[in-house]
Amino acid sequence: MPQAADMEAAVELPRAEVDLNGEFHLKVDGKGRVTLPAKFRKVLSKDLVVTLEPTDECVYAFEAPDFNQWVERLMDGAFPERRENDRVQERTHRKLKSRADSVEVDSAGRIMLSADTRAKCGIAKDIVLVGNGKRFEIWDAERYEAMMDDVDLGLLFT
Repeated sequence: MPQAADMEAAVELPRAEVDLNGEFHLKVDGKGRVTLPAKFRKVLSKDLVVTLEPTDECVYAFEAPDFNQWVERLMDGAFPERRENDRVQERTHRKLKSRADSVEVDSAGRIMLSADTRAKCGIAKDIVLVGNGKRFEIWDAERYEAMMDDVDLGLLFT
């Protein structure tokens, strides 16, 4: 017969809202592991989903429910008239989901990025990890700096 404590553990608690911010200059180790900043580890679960950004500029990392919501928002934006029997929509959805990997934060606070994922977005050793709301992004440091050089915050004040 289940104990009361076991029954309480089975009740799923509401998930805390994640809002990640900040920029962290880090390195990928020789095995492809990235150490997450302590402030991220405090709010994220141990089970994450990593995927390539749609144009392969960087890696996005989400908690699983947030990843699935992101996929659905992308699909809804691209295909306002969603139909299950539309081959283009099905293939697009399949491609988004197939590019994702489930990863676990290890006891040292690291996640593993596959060699294939790192190669596709040009990640070698020096990276920038950026909090961006419900996700964080992992960029090759040089690519990130070049991209940020093209951003003009002055446009916010025109």
